[in-house]
Amino acid sequence: MAEMKESAVEILTPAQMGQADRLTIEGGVEGYQLMESAGQAVATAAIDLLERKTGSGASGMVCILCGPGNNGGDGFVAAQLLEEEGWSVIIGCAVDVEDLKGDAQQAAEEWGDEVYGLSASLWDDSDIIIDALFGAGLDRPITGELADLIDAINESGLPVLSVDLPSGVEGASGQIGGAAVRADQTVTFFRKKPAHVLYPGKALCGRLLVADIGIEDAVLEETGCCAFENAPTLWLGNWPEALKPLEVIQAERLADHKFHRGHCVVLSGDALHSGAARLAARAALRAGAGLVTLAPPADSALAVAAQVTSIMVEPLKGPESLNDVFARRDCDVLVAGPALGVAEAQHVLIRNVLGLDMGVVLDADAITCFADGVASGDFGFEMMKDSPSARSGRLVLTPHEGEFARLFPDLSYRMREEKRLSKLDCALAAAQMCGAVIILKGADTVVASPDGYGVIHSQGIPYLATAGSGDVLAGIVGGLMAQGMPTLDSACAGVWLHSQAGMMLGPGLISEDIIEALPKVYEALFEDYDADGGDGPDLDAYNGDDDEDDDD
Repeated sequence: MAEMKESAVEILTPAQMGQADRLTIEGGVEGYQLMESAGQAVATAAIDLLERKTGSGASGMVCILCGPGNNGGDGFVAAQLLEEEGWSVIIGCAVDVEDLKGDAQQAAEEWGDEVYGLSASLWDDSDIIIDALFGAGLDRPITGELADLIDAINESGLPVLSVDLPSGVEGASGQIGGAAVRADQTVTFFRKKPAHVLYPGKALCGRLLVADIGIEDAVLEETGCCAFENAPTLWLGNWPEALKPLEVIQAERLADHKFHRGHCVVLSGDALHSGAARLAARAALRAGAGLVTLAPPADSALAVAAQVTSIMVEPLKGPESLNDVFARRDCDVLVAGPALGVAEAQHVLIRNVLGLDMGVVLDADAITCFADGVASGDFGFEMMKDSPSARSGRLVLTPHEGEFARLFPDLSYRMREEKRLSKLDCALAAAQMCGAVIILKGADTVVASPDGYGVIHSQGIPYLATAGSGDVLAGIVGGLMAQGMPTLDSACAGVWLHSQAGMMLGPGLISEDIIEALPKVYEALFEDYDADGGDGPDLDAYNGDDDEDDDD
């Protein structure tokens, strides 16, 4: 049987997966051999699913629904293998067997038994349904009789295994235009596709298995990939020394003091609106920054100072006094936005922030201020793109989908209404427009950089949907950046840490809890991951560009 393995971090579009298949075949592996391996994986996954659902390893009755392409061929191979294992098998096919082509036709001929037309009555006596109708390559909505069939599958109450992707989910985006199968388990091949990690498609996959069917990792050098799945292997090689276990910290760094660990400044709202900034500031401190300063309006400084201890306070006398703050305090990163306000004074303040030559994290109200300025014509994306922080690659924006829609209405409309762009596509386009690393938050958070790298964190934790959670994330990212961690790595690591804290804490958490859980998350990180082997993949190897002719 095919080996099931933990998925690597690369994510392939359906087109890239097709290219991986072709390259493997050109390398001497027969196409039907790949289909046999895929069919073995489907059979293994079906046995696993039924055993998990029933608690019994006994064979059962399976209904396999096959489509007109290679997905259907995988279903025919699985049918033969399951029958050899003692299962009773009934197959329905979307087309006449004579109309199948290539490897799928060979698989149907190898099956050699009766094949029926598609009908909900096929699974009347079945214990499980295998959906091998359409895989990740489907690019049109399922309607009409097929939609009715899919509705019947979802209403059957039977365990459902989908091959490659639940039928009806668009593989490159995770979007659903018509009917779609709701699977209990999905088995895919070689690498995950965007729809496995982007909602709403992810929600329909159930438990996801990735099968090794004999495609070598080396093909990725030619196919490239569209994105990466967020994992410590991506960024652990640039993890701050101050956050490592004592036994692995570089010897020369043991004598570091707070000024070596960076200084993060967080702009604060007035006395009645300082809580969000205080959350961000404490999160930056927990994230390892050596010093953190809150900068509230001067008339609120005493009230804010009364509520913090290890965080310094520097009064801000007005939007124009921002440079005075940094003249008195050397700063590496500025976090602006949490409960800052959206009045005219804050618009001026954000314009001045974009003139600073340091790392900048724009969150919440700062994003709204800039969006208002873009709408009124006072600001423009070229201004953001030409800012010192953007030019040095140290600018981060952290919008949730509502803020993203205000700042990038056209992109948001194409994603949410027209369903023509995936969340990944939107985040990448936005990053290029404004020259910033974008953290597009949600259950499937997407981190995108202006140079075209996308990272998807699909481990949505509903417990994090609480007031102040986003402010904490902005502070974590700022704290990591202050220590010299590269911007994209800081964004990805911040999202991962935030998610892990939410998972560790569980129901009932509040935002302050996330901050206090970070030391335990750091400890767990190095229990599970090897600091010496955390360099991760070479991102440049997957960007699809040919640099040999570059003159730079």
